[in-house]
Amino acid sequence: MIMMTLDQFWKFLNTVRKKSFTEIILCLFFLVLILAYYCVNVFHILPCMYQLPSVLYLTHMLSLTFMVFNLLANFLAVMYADSSVIGRLLTISKYTSKEDITYCYVCQCDVPLRCWHCDKCNVCILTRDHHCTFSTTCVGHYNRRYFLWFLLYLSVASFYEIILISYYTYYKVTIKFSDLMVLVPFQSVLTGFHLTAGEIFVVLLTLNFIAVTISSLLLIYHLDKVCKGLVCHEKQESNYDFGLMRNLETVFGEKWYITWISPFIESKLPYNGIDWQSHVNQYKTK
Repeated sequence: MIMMTLDQFWKFLNTVRKKSFTEIILCLFFLVLILAYYCVNVFHILPCMYQLPSVLYLTHMLSLTFMVFNLLANFLAVMYADSSVIGRLLTISKYTSKEDITYCYVCQCDVPLRCWHCDKCNVCILTRDHHCTFSTTCVGHYNRRYFLWFLLYLSVASFYEIILISYYTYYKVTIKFSDLMVLVPFQSVLTGFHLTAGEIFVVLLTLNFIAVTISSLLLIYHLDKVCKGLVCHEKQESNYDFGLMRNLETVFGEKWYITWISPFIESKLPYNGIDWQSHVNQYKTK
């Protein structure tokens, strides 16, 4: 559950300030782009296509609002939910052998199973999956759920945008073959940034095609890992494969089947991300 106290908020802001300039720019660009698409749809495309207030307009607006809310909220949750070892008591059970424990000289602590140090975040991450450049943080034990729902809503929203913009341009905008030249590198610089309506919608459609392709492929890849009980660092291992339902609970929590509605739905994770070996032994004895 995402509950932000004042101290946690300042800690979050301080963490963001330490990120690289490139990551911060990409993150802000992504957030602005989502809001810009939403405004173009609600205040331009939909009013031009449907009379206000019509049932179709309200249906599209509510659908877009729901998708954008989950897209932004899950994206911010990935950034805020801390999966690092900072401030956590790294207790190890009797089931864990000394060979399974390594020492991180940067964090100056024993590193539990499935925990790796991130050079960009400069900290060890519990059940580290990978470092996400756009969210400027690592995806690990406590924010992996939000990252996967973010990918899902990005795929759905991008596909929705392609249909909506294509329908709008078919009836309202005339796209010429010359408008496709806007996709040629440096073409906009040479023409002095005098974009026509056709060129603008060519760019919007192209961005959505790129977004839906990349996000869908990433979603398929990461869901396959989740279903097999793996993270990106792990190959075809079966040490942490507890079965499909249990694997889903490990990432999405006990209420995994409704977490798609909102990132604010509390769904307790069955494991703490530290003592994996005891969980493996408990699972095998069932």
